[in-house]
Amino acid sequence: MAKRLSVLHSCVSIPSYFRCWMFFPLFFCFVFAASNSYSKPIKILEKSPKKEIKPKEEITKSLISSTETLKESLFGKIISHMVIPLDAGPIIPLPIVDSSKDLGLNYGIMPIWAIRNQEKKIISSVIAPSFNYNHYLGTTLIYRHYWFPDETKLFVFRAQYSQEVQKEIFLHYYTPKFLGTKGRLNWEFRHWINGKASFYGYGAHSSKDNKANYALHMTGEEFTATVPLYKNLYFDFMHMWYSKKVSNGPVETLLKIQDVLPAQYSDLSKRKGFHTNQFSILYDDTDHPFLPKIGTNAKISVLYSTKFLGSDYAYRTYSAEIKHYYNHKEEGEFVTAIRYFYQFQRGNELPFYAQTTLGESAGLRMAGDGRFVDRGKFMLNIEERITLSKTPILKFFSEIEIAPFIDIGTVFDKPSLFTFSNMKYGPGMAFRIVIRPQVVGTMDIAFGSEGTNAIIKVGYPF
Repeated sequence: MAKRLSVLHSCVSIPSYFRCWMFFPLFFCFVFAASNSYSKPIKILEKSPKKEIKPKEEITKSLISSTETLKESLFGKIISHMVIPLDAGPIIPLPIVDSSKDLGLNYGIMPIWAIRNQEKKIISSVIAPSFNYNHYLGTTLIYRHYWFPDETKLFVFRAQYSQEVQKEIFLHYYTPKFLGTKGRLNWEFRHWINGKASFYGYGAHSSKDNKANYALHMTGEEFTATVPLYKNLYFDFMHMWYSKKVSNGPVETLLKIQDVLPAQYSDLSKRKGFHTNQFSILYDDTDHPFLPKIGTNAKISVLYSTKFLGSDYAYRTYSAEIKHYYNHKEEGEFVTAIRYFYQFQRGNELPFYAQTTLGESAGLRMAGDGRFVDRGKFMLNIEERITLSKTPILKFFSEIEIAPFIDIGTVFDKPSLFTFSNMKYGPGMAFRIVIRPQVVGTMDIAFGSEGTNAIIKVGYPF
């Protein structure tokens, strides 16, 4: 659900001494891991027995604990004192305070109502409305509803209304076992006006001083069917149709897109149709679609758009992605998550908003959304997901997790111009709460050449 839900918002400048302090958790995690690795006495010249490789089913089964065997942690006790108990499930009123590079400070309140399935003793749905205020968007009301028919299926409804620009209706359904088969089905519908978007220019050397705010209007749907071929090998077909245009954004202190691209604005402000189809070969042996702890997910894709099928542009997009989750000692406490991604486009010249991007929600968390734009991109993301504790919160199994990470990436006009000298680097730290069967809340703090960025959202980044 890594792509599913995000919360808005421009980074507040942070003093250099605080940025240095932020390295301390990374150092502490390194020392902690090292001390655990070398705390046992070393036996010299003693041949150890060969370790037996466990089946994946046995490994993943041992990662999920019952709340009956766990003691409530201090964090769990604090949360328990905040809740409003109801027969159907508890309500947790949480404050919202976050900031990002695009819209600045955002604050408010979000009550979370976790509705229990009384028979299975798990979360069957979550309702999370919010009321918050931002200087540029004004007051924003958001209604979120997540249904979990079982441990892997998901249905999402989200509606958003702001005083300025921001609007959204979003529907999403996913099942990994369509009609009882191993086939997977994913469907989304979205009507969205996003006033958070920014354009800085093209290429890896675009200047952050040229930032122009705009609003992206997007309406459409996408449908994905994944058919098993052999064991963990799948054929994946995705159909997408979206209508898009841009207008001037709500941030009056920044450049307007109309002023930055005056010759193109007349065409950019008209709705354009994007009818695309993507064909992929997928390998997936991960243990969970939203909370993976072990396995590999790899995909090679070709996306095409043609005017014959109603699109306003004819182009192709080629991409390759590998996500791997290494479970250290098969215990689930240290999971190394790695993602490689490479993509480039061929065909008609596209509007900037339809080209590949690198930024906050696209692989480089230290930068704003849409920070780097071009016809191709490469990115590498590495996280060490460390489970600090497994504890029952409100009688649900949960994990407290930290994850030092580094994001590396760049954009390019064509593959022959791809060079490692243009790479952007963004280290950081994530703080997460994982509530099974499939909910994870994360606060990611990243920093680098673009400054510091704080992101609060639901779902893993990959």
